[in-house]
Amino acid sequence: MQTAVPVKRQLLELDRGAYHPASKKHKVACTADPQQPAAYWDNLSEIPLTRRALRELERRNARAARVLSARQRIRCPATRRAVAVWKRHHPTLETITSFTEDCGYEQYNELKRFSKHGGPNLQDIRGFETLANPIKDPMDSSQASSTNRSRSPRPPKTNLLEKTTTTKNTSPYDHAFQQHLIDNDILPYMYGYPDGHVTAEPTNWEEINRRLAEPRRSLAPSRFSKEQHIKFVRADGNAAKEKQVKEKVIPIIEGEIKDPKTHSGDVPFTNLAALTKHNLVPGNPDFYHCARPESLKREIRDELNKLIVPSTQHDLPIVPNHFMAAKGPDGAPAVAGRSASYDGALGARAIHALQNFKQAEPQYDGKAYTFTSTYHYGTLRLFTSHPTKPASPRARPEYLMHQIGAFAMVNAPETWRQGATAYRNSIDLAKEYRDDAIL
Repeated sequence: MQTAVPVKRQLLELDRGAYHPASKKHKVACTADPQQPAAYWDNLSEIPLTRRALRELERRNARAARVLSARQRIRCPATRRAVAVWKRHHPTLETITSFTEDCGYEQYNELKRFSKHGGPNLQDIRGFETLANPIKDPMDSSQASSTNRSRSPRPPKTNLLEKTTTTKNTSPYDHAFQQHLIDNDILPYMYGYPDGHVTAEPTNWEEINRRLAEPRRSLAPSRFSKEQHIKFVRADGNAAKEKQVKEKVIPIIEGEIKDPKTHSGDVPFTNLAALTKHNLVPGNPDFYHCARPESLKREIRDELNKLIVPSTQHDLPIVPNHFMAAKGPDGAPAVAGRSASYDGALGARAIHALQNFKQAEPQYDGKAYTFTSTYHYGTLRLFTSHPTKPASPRARPEYLMHQIGAFAMVNAPETWRQGATAYRNSIDLAKEYRDDAIL
């Protein structure tokens, strides 16, 4: 027979933390966004207003507040001796206003010329905290006495029944990531240089367009009718999430995969060397086409491992040079474009590494051997990616992205056939380029 627990004992157990009332389970957020190092943000030519940038700013402000708090705790009172020591080691600084009023004509013109070029580079002292000045902000007696009594503040009280909250994970391919790619010569589609000129098309541009427009018997009007197009449009309209687009829509466009061992997706490229110095985000295309591992000699695979083998799982395909980034109706097409630009550069680097294996000097023919594509809200877009020769021996190659075509796949059966023809032909052409590089 159970006995009733006294109310006083229940309250004691609650106070000791032994009582945990049942609460609604909160959905755990997906894998946290990787924390970029401080150098990642310091090396951006322009820092956009994004959630990750704000979190970095909050992290730095919190660190600065902790440092300032520690200095205030150990600061001595403003005695005459302390003031004398400060004046001896910290000479009085002259403000810019008083300097410009008292300086001569030549100094003033020299200062104007200096400021036109941006002034001094203050990057090295970014985040530096000003030392406490006992003259301007002396410690009062209450601060001194409290410092002697206690060195650390009491931790704030927490409520045992306080609800926990989760934060939504943000995509790594935000505006800061895009700027980081541009700063490292991975240029997006329609990029314009500061002097006004645009990126050069690959030298095999006409060949690519001709090959992608070649008709396919499997996509003739007799094979893909209006009724089949209606089914595709319904599948696209019913795909409310990105996962449904990848499972129900993209396979119709791709058609039958001849060799499943050369097709994969949703596998992070954790084995590939970073394209940039401070980039910690591995490529992760939704779909990609590669070569079988056994199609390349083992010694070449081992030597070019970090350039052509995407995953540490050695039975997965290698040398990727055809990628697809798909988004659901609520997804951002700009994110798909950034992913395509990044993945395309990884694939172009892989093909270029194979083509120049054991070469004394790397050669750049200006041709594109890598294809990327995006799909969002019924629109299929195809791109090429290729490297260019560095401008100087110490410079790095630029990776350029150009659009081959865009197709409204939900518009009409003829438009769908044109888009699917170009897409499937790009897969076959990428395989030809890949096989030539392997041989």
